[in-house]
Amino acid sequence: MKGQVFTVAKLHYVHGVVYFTAPKGSTDLKTLASNYSETTKSGKVKHPVDRVRMIARFAEGIGLITISKDKKVQITDLGMDYYNARLDDKWSLSENQKEILGNYILSDYYRTETIYSITSLFKLYKNGYEGKELSERFALEIGKEKAWKSAVTYQGFTKFGLSYINELGLMDIDEKELLLKSLFIEKKHQENINNVEPIKVPQGKLPRPKPKKYGKSEKYQSNPRRSKNALIAADFKCEIDEDHKTFINKKSKRQYMEAHHLIPMSKQGKFEYDIDVPENILCICPNCHRKIHLAKDSTRKELLKYIYDKRATKLENRGFKLNFSALLSICKL
Repeated sequence: MKGQVFTVAKLHYVHGVVYFTAPKGSTDLKTLASNYSETTKSGKVKHPVDRVRMIARFAEGIGLITISKDKKVQITDLGMDYYNARLDDKWSLSENQKEILGNYILSDYYRTETIYSITSLFKLYKNGYEGKELSERFALEIGKEKAWKSAVTYQGFTKFGLSYINELGLMDIDEKELLLKSLFIEKKHQENINNVEPIKVPQGKLPRPKPKKYGKSEKYQSNPRRSKNALIAADFKCEIDEDHKTFINKKSKRQYMEAHHLIPMSKQGKFEYDIDVPENILCICPNCHRKIHLAKDSTRKELLKYIYDKRATKLENRGFKLNFSALLSICKL
């Protein structure tokens, strides 16, 4: 997964690059830069190579083009659909373009680093975060809490992200439709864990996230990129029994494993600190995962005791002091 590009102030700034590439099918960064009067909105830039490269990388990050190692630029199928849905006004977004790109972004929150940034901010906004709290939580979610050095940086990147969400019309997306998308993504959760890139999670006690509210109910969602850390730490081996073998995942090229939260995410509301942390996440095979959830009580207790003994001290470092009896109560045993 290529690095995050999240610095272009307006989403439609990619139009020059995309619209130049689409009729040709392919081009290169040098040609895009030499035609900066067409590929940048102002048509007047001091450093066209740098500016066009940034715009092209952003267009790639949202799926409209691809850029090869030798700097060749290729339009994607999504890019062609986006191009064909354009308005006569080159620098405006059509309703069809908003729908095409919005659906693509929301269909897989973790597709690219850039999309991950947009969808992370989108979910936080929908969960009621705002102002400084939104910026700080956003930085934490995408692993930038140390890279962003000042309040101005926090506010700037958050503002850019919100502008993308606003341009796509996602601010007012129907909550029922969003719930259906969230449920679909949740079904793909274990697949996502194996396929996404990990994200660095700060040490110590992390603030509890806000839940997503659906009517009178509340739901806390885990982040597959945080769970990926557990799989990597365990070297993609089952933490209950390393001899348990599955199969090689076609995307990750590693043995397929699943992530299990020892303290369930559904219990987040009972804890002061964030429980979606590597210390609370296990790398286990699908069979052991089903056992923990579905086996007879005596088997489940045995498995949980084995896991608890390995994780209790690590959990304390995250602010969770609970004895085994408390864990059994949480897991309804």
